Amino acid sequence: MSRPRTVPVVVWLIVLLHLAVMLTQTSVFPNVRSPDERQHVDLVLQVRQGDAWPWPGPGTTYVTQGVTAGGFVGADSLYGPQHLADRDDVPPRGERPSYRAAGGTATLTAEGPDGHLDPVFNQLVQHPPLYYLLGAGVVALVPGWADAPLDQVWLLLRWWNALLALPLPLLLFATARRLRLPEPLPVAAALAPLAVPELTHLESAVNNDNLLVVLGACATLLVTRVLTGDLSRRTALLLGLVSTLALLTKGFALMFPAWILLAYGVVAWRHRERLRPAVTSLLVVAAATLPGLAWWVRNVVVHGMLQPHGTHATPPDLTPVYGWADGGLSWLARFAERMVTLFFVQDHAAARAHDASWWMARVALVVLLAGLAAALVRRPLPRAHVLVLLFPVPALAGIVARGSWEQFAAFGDTGAAQQGRYLYTGLVGLLVVALAGAAVLRPAWRRATPLALLGLAGGMHLAFQHDVWKLYWWPADDGPEALARAVAAVGHWYAFPAGVLVTVVAAGLVLAAAVAVSLTRTALETGPPARAAGVPGTGADPVLAA
Repeated sequence: MSRPRTVPVVVWLIVLLHLAVMLTQTSVFPNVRSPDERQHVDLVLQVRQGDAWPWPGPGTTYVTQGVTAGGFVGADSLYGPQHLADRDDVPPRGERPSYRAAGGTATLTAEGPDGHLDPVFNQLVQHPPLYYLLGAGVVALVPGWADAPLDQVWLLLRWWNALLALPLPLLLFATARRLRLPEPLPVAAALAPLAVPELTHLESAVNNDNLLVVLGACATLLVTRVLTGDLSRRTALLLGLVSTLALLTKGFALMFPAWILLAYGVVAWRHRERLRPAVTSLLVVAAATLPGLAWWVRNVVVHGMLQPHGTHATPPDLTPVYGWADGGLSWLARFAERMVTLFFVQDHAAARAHDASWWMARVALVVLLAGLAAALVRRPLPRAHVLVLLFPVPALAGIVARGSWEQFAAFGDTGAAQQGRYLYTGLVGLLVVALAGAAVLRPAWRRATPLALLGLAGGMHLAFQHDVWKLYWWPADDGPEALARAVAAVGHWYAFPAGVLVTVVAAGLVLAAAVAVSLTRTALETGPPARAAGVPGTGADPVLAA
C-alpha cells in the first residue's frame, strides 16, 4: 500500500498543541528559572550592543547588572518553596525596570568565598556565537529595547525559542514515516516530545540547546534518508550545512562527523554496489561541514584547547586528585540518577526529592526501555539502522560523563555537569526507535499507541506542574483560596497582557481535546492498519526513492 504524501490534520494539531504547551510554560516558570537562562539572555544583549562582538575570549566577559531587571527570583538553586503568591513587591505590568535602569552594562558582582565582591563571569563565551547572533537579531526588532521593561524583552526571547522548536513534531513524524513505520506510529512520533516535560520547559526558555536540538532533529531526518537509500548530493549538502550550523551552536555537535561517517559506512557496507556514490556524497558532506569545524580548529590555535573554559583566560588545573576509591561509585550513581531525572523533568529546588515528577520520570523510562528492547529483539528496523539512529545518545552521554568525571577527579564534585538535557540532540533517533518497538504489537494495540502516549504525556505534565506550582506559586498558608491566589500571581507576573495568556491556555485546551478525539477515533477503528513496504518484522530495507 502506498503511503500518503501529505501530513495528516492530527499532526498539524499536535504541532500547534506543542506550541501552546511551550507558550504556556513561559508563564509558569519565572524568568531565570531555566539552566543558565540569565547568562544566555545577558550574552544575547551584549552581542546586540556590540560588547560581545567580535566574540570575546574566555574569562573576559561578565554578567551585566542590567539583566537583573528581567527576573524577580534567584538565578541559582532554590532550597525551598518560593510562595510567589504571597509577594507584593513586583511592580505592575509595564512599570517594571528596564535594562538601562537596572545598571545597563555595569558588571554584576556577588560576594565571594573571602567575603569580597567579585565580578560574575559569563561562562557561556565557551560556546560558538550562532545562537547569540540570532537572538541579538530578535532583540533588534524591539525599538528602544534597553529602555523597555526587560521582562517583556525576555518573554519575547522565550517566544522566539518556542518558535525555534516548533518543527520538532514534524521532524519526528517525517523520520518515522521515512522509516516506513506502520500507521499510526508516525503520528505517535509527532506526539512524543509532549511526553518529555523538561524538553518543553527548555523549549520555552532562552537556551542555546533549543537551536542545537532542532538542528539535531534535522540531521536525524537527513541521516535517515541516507540509511534508506538517498545518496544524492543534495541530501549530502543539506546534511553538511546542518552540521556546520550545529557546530557553530554548541560543542556537542562535534559528534556529528563520526555519526555521519557511520551512516554512510553502513550504507556502503550493506550495499557494496553503491560504494562510489556513498563516498562521493560523504565528500560533499565533509566539504559543507568544514566551516563549522573551522571554529573548533580556531579554538585549538588561539586557546590551545578544543573548548576553552568560559570563566578562565588560562585553562584551570584539572590534574586528577581523586580516584575511584575516593567516591567513584557515588559519582556514578548520581550521574545515572541525574541523567534520567533531568532528561524527563527538572529538579528546580536542587533537593533531589523523590516527588511526583521524579516517579513519573521512572515510569517514562520503563516505557522507553520497553520500546527499545522490542526494537532490538524483534527487529522492526534493521539493526544497523538502529545502531546509527541511537548512536548520538551514547556518544553524547560519553562526552558528558567524561566532563563530569574530570570535575570529580580534580575537585571531588560528584554532581558537576550532570544534565539529562544534554542528550536531546539525539532525541529524535531515540524516540523513533523506541516507537518502532510498538510495530510488533497487535493491530488494535498499535492503533491505541498514540492515545496511550497522549495519556502518558498528560500524566507527566500533571506531575511536573504539581511540583512546579508547589515550589514557585503556592501561598504559604495553603488555604481554600490557594489555587486562585496562585493563578492570580501567575497572571500578575506575566509580562504580556493577561488576555494573551488566557488565549494561549484556552487554545491549548481546545487543541488537546481535538487531538484526544482524533486519537480516540484511530484507536477505535476496526479495519486493518496501513502497512508500508519493508514491513516491520522482516528486517528488510524499505525501497525508497533517492
